[in-house]
Amino acid sequence: MTTTAAAYIIEVLPDPPARVLGERVEANQLTYGPSEILVARRHPGDVSFVGAVRLAMRVRTPFVEGIITDLQVDDDLKDSGLPEALIAEAEARLRSRGARKIDGLLLDGVGMAPHYYRLGYWSSRRSVVLAWDLASLRDIPESPEYEVVQVDRPDADVIGHFILNSYQPYFRWWKEPREAQKWFRVELQPEDYEDQYERATAEIRERVLADVRNAGASGPQTYFLAYRDGELIGLCDARDSGSATDQFEWCVLVSRSSIGKGLGSTLLGRALRWLRDERGLAHAEYTSTSGLDDYDPLIYLSTVATGAFIKGEFLDCVKTQFE
Repeated sequence: MTTTAAAYIIEVLPDPPARVLGERVEANQLTYGPSEILVARRHPGDVSFVGAVRLAMRVRTPFVEGIITDLQVDDDLKDSGLPEALIAEAEARLRSRGARKIDGLLLDGVGMAPHYYRLGYWSSRRSVVLAWDLASLRDIPESPEYEVVQVDRPDADVIGHFILNSYQPYFRWWKEPREAQKWFRVELQPEDYEDQYERATAEIRERVLADVRNAGASGPQTYFLAYRDGELIGLCDARDSGSATDQFEWCVLVSRSSIGKGLGSTLLGRALRWLRDERGLAHAEYTSTSGLDDYDPLIYLSTVATGAFIKGEFLDCVKTQFE
């Protein structure tokens, strides 16, 4: 299919790179199927492109949703209407497949957000890519208050309950009923500490349990579990993910009663040293979702206590209302 938008020809790239043809966890931490790439040319037959955008449908979820990302145009065409034309064409293709919600994912700070805003998208949350230079990893002190146990294959039921009940002030994919909220500030945690495992949908519970059961299926992975007086109060996993980017599936999760007491840095330090000393890695990354006006506590923990640096930030825009 070829679409003419203003003075540009927008068409599907016939042979997209193999790396975008499988399932991908995007920077918003949601999973999508094979991507399609739209490219723009000035005239039919041009061998060079002046713009491009990537789109895909979400998989393994009851939500019929899509994503538009990797929007690029030549610098001299950013105010020409071409960015909006590429977004609109990608949106039309996703809607034709039944998408009722579309995420516009873009690198923050490069001036692309206004193009999405003009088409009715609103800023939802930020994703922050954290990176560690493990070769120069700083000494990370451990709190003697906790017993930390390393387990490669943890009990899925126990860990699944803990994950859903752990402290998560910002979006995680297992908080999907709230994923389309307009986040303006940190979520206030309920004082009654309701059982979030029982409140979660059956589909979410099963996905969490399946991920724990499948630990290590795609490469070496281990869990560091923290206990106090026999009670599980924190965890941090780590994995040698090969060519994949993130070395963590969950990263640091702690109980609501154990915040700000040195538990997170103790667990993360153990995980980073395992990646360095046991797996021989020189570099580690993790993508954390965050709010728009403040960072998630995990980001402060990672940068201040363990020496991570922020490699990049992405803005996740959302659109749910279509004409």
